[in-house]
Amino acid sequence: MRNVLIAAALSALAAAPSAAQTRAERTRADQVRGAHEVIERTAPAIDRATGAMLDLDVGPLLDAADPYGRRGRHRTLRDIAGRDDPRFERRLRASIYGTAAGLSRTIDAFAAAEPALRRSVRDMEDAIAGAVDASLGPPPRRLPPGDVDDNWDLDLDDEATDDEPY
Repeated sequence: MRNVLIAAALSALAAAPSAAQTRAERTRADQVRGAHEVIERTAPAIDRATGAMLDLDVGPLLDAADPYGRRGRHRTLRDIAGRDDPRFERRLRASIYGTAAGLSRTIDAFAAAEPALRRSVRDMEDAIAGAVDASLGPPPRRLPPGDVDDNWDLDLDDEATDDEPY
């Protein structure tokens, strides 16, 4: 019986974080998971589409652009792109899947930063609202006449002459 109670307590503790999640947090987690799934499906599709484009025969187009050039009639983009780089296709595929992995990391970083960004935006909204409220409040207090230097002259044009630019 004691073991059953301990097991029940441990399962309740393990379930507490998931029960404490708000609906918005679960929705965000589902959105992040969905974005990862899209990336995982899209990278192979881009790889296949790129492979199909590399198999495109551009020889007739090259011949039409330069009819006196000495090229073969059948040349694919794969032939042209990989001519000077024997590892071209390997690097291209690595670039496609590396970009997908980078997108996944970016999504994770934004998901992790989202609560802090939301708090910052709320703080900024509150600060702006406070500034607007303060500007709509009573007019600022005027200083008594004795607190201001009466010799202060704001008319600077009296001192300037035509010879001095300032």
